[in-house]
Amino acid sequence: MIADDNPVERTYLTDFLSQHFCHDFTIIGEARDGSEVLELSRSGLADLYLLDIQMPKLNGLEAAEQLKHLYPEVAILFITSYADFAYVRKALQLGVADYLLKPYVDSELEETLHKILTRLDARLAHTPQTQEQALVDISLYKTHRVLDRIVLDGETWHSLDTLLVYQKPRLEAFKAVVLYPCNKERSSAGLITALRTMFCKRQLHALITLHNQEITLFLFGDRVKDFQDLDASIHRARTFFLDEQGDEIFCGVSSFFTDIRSLGQAYQEAATFITDFAPQGLSIAYAEHAKAIMQQYQRQKRLLYTLLNHKMGEFTQEISSYLELHHQEEEILYLTYLFLSAIDEILGRSPSDTERKAIPLFVEVANAQGLEAYKHFLLTTATSLASDLGEGGAYHNVHLVRKAIRIITERFSEKLTLQQIADELEVSYSHLSKCFKQVSGSSFNAFLLEIRMQEAVHLLSTTKLGIAEVGKQVGIDDPYYFSKSFRKYASMSPSEFIAMHTLSRNH
Repeated sequence: MIADDNPVERTYLTDFLSQHFCHDFTIIGEARDGSEVLELSRSGLADLYLLDIQMPKLNGLEAAEQLKHLYPEVAILFITSYADFAYVRKALQLGVADYLLKPYVDSELEETLHKILTRLDARLAHTPQTQEQALVDISLYKTHRVLDRIVLDGETWHSLDTLLVYQKPRLEAFKAVVLYPCNKERSSAGLITALRTMFCKRQLHALITLHNQEITLFLFGDRVKDFQDLDASIHRARTFFLDEQGDEIFCGVSSFFTDIRSLGQAYQEAATFITDFAPQGLSIAYAEHAKAIMQQYQRQKRLLYTLLNHKMGEFTQEISSYLELHHQEEEILYLTYLFLSAIDEILGRSPSDTERKAIPLFVEVANAQGLEAYKHFLLTTATSLASDLGEGGAYHNVHLVRKAIRIITERFSEKLTLQQIADELEVSYSHLSKCFKQVSGSSFNAFLLEIRMQEAVHLLSTTKLGIAEVGKQVGIDDPYYFSKSFRKYASMSPSEFIAMHTLSRNH
């Protein structure tokens, strides 16, 4: 919110913010005096107030004092012509963010606002945990689990679609960004929120995962121009971590990718940038960190395997050795989510069921104190979940369907049938059909068609192949059926998609 009795000054500040900080701030109000500031704040509280001091009715200091009394968390920047020490002292007593004297140059104002942005980012990162924040954590763990399976295991697992909430046909490009080393002495939910404010500029959408001191972001945009603010976002992130932990972070950025199946390749490219170009000590540390992350992931897979196969004696041994290395509260929370979501996925339960059951379990973790308490909680939870799973037949069905999905994603361009896959996997057609529907949530034909349409979108976006040829490339020889299927998938015909894509690229 901007407050100044001079309309020229208000207009200048509005134009400056719109030009230099349009993706960071939204101006929610302009006031001519302190009374209007308080009145406007009743209907909409701002994160930052730019206040002149000398204003009629209620001056800036008086307005700031009342704001800070009612809303201690707001940031206030005084922009004034008066250098009176009494004003400065009062501003310091109120805990305002900064004090800028007129006349100032644009670079001073810009630098001051960047400093305030960093403090606002820090405030977001340290937001206290609430039940709503627990739901944010669950969403974070869901992203973490899916991306681990894709990046660390190389799976082309269709559950990634549930993380990409925007229209898939509009996906133009994505980049991977790796930040290392990052201090994790803050709530993950708050840190993710802060990172989104830094990186989700223009039309960018972010998937973010945290691995100890490493943060990985996959940034998706409809057009290349959506990434034009990326350098500024990286600079802001580096400033944020420098102010927070006093250390420099190194950043690796991948090139552009357009094929969603290249997530792993994009991550490796960004990670390799760190190992190749970071200072030697940091490069060695990062290589050791990457090795440790893979080892931790393999231990988690081993724990899950013993649980799902009812090997509880082996699970007890594995969990003891695991906790000796990984016993931070956040690691226990993720392990709890991993067990619960894996069981619910096998039993065909909805994500909302998983969220509902995870919240009370997360509360138990928060109340547990020490290694033995964590071990007791995980053993009790695992035993209950194993009992819920039954004899484990459903677990084997999941592996069966995963094998079928791998065949589909590798050979979708062939004349592929469910009977062929059932023969290869040495199971009956009816059993595989039933399992596929139960585990994947869709029929074999619907899943195969979606994979083919994803590839069609990629080919139409990146090649000059004709529509009929694209249909053949994805395994559909009939041009009419291909066009009909594409329209149903993308809500537009192939020719309309090509025109839209061409126009988008030109713009």
